[in-house]
Amino acid sequence: MPDKVLACGAAGYLPKTLPARSVINAIRFMAAGEIYVPLTLSRPTAQTTAGETSLSPRERKVLAGLCAGHAKKEIARQLGLREPTIKLHVKLICRKLGARRRALQPKGSYINILQ
Repeated sequence: MPDKVLACGAAGYLPKTLPARSVINAIRFMAAGEIYVPLTLSRPTAQTTAGETSLSPRERKVLAGLCAGHAKKEIARQLGLREPTIKLHVKLICRKLGARRRALQPKGSYINILQ
């Protein structure tokens, strides 16, 4: 269902079962120009070519900040966003890259994705 909605140009997909706090964060996320789909409904993004994943421009900026060793709060300040939005980006990035826990990823291990 989310695929059809997004294909029609929607900024995101909010199921009725989404908790109120998540709805607020999702609206902020979409207002920042991003596409929102709950992690429980999103599918891992297919890799376009070997070693290349399709991250949004905002996700690339967040990833660059993470690779530089910045805290989520610092990244939020630099991008003019709130920390919950950055946390959501980090979850989406980890899902797209197949990382289970960000803390276990060596610093700079995904630099090639930014190029």
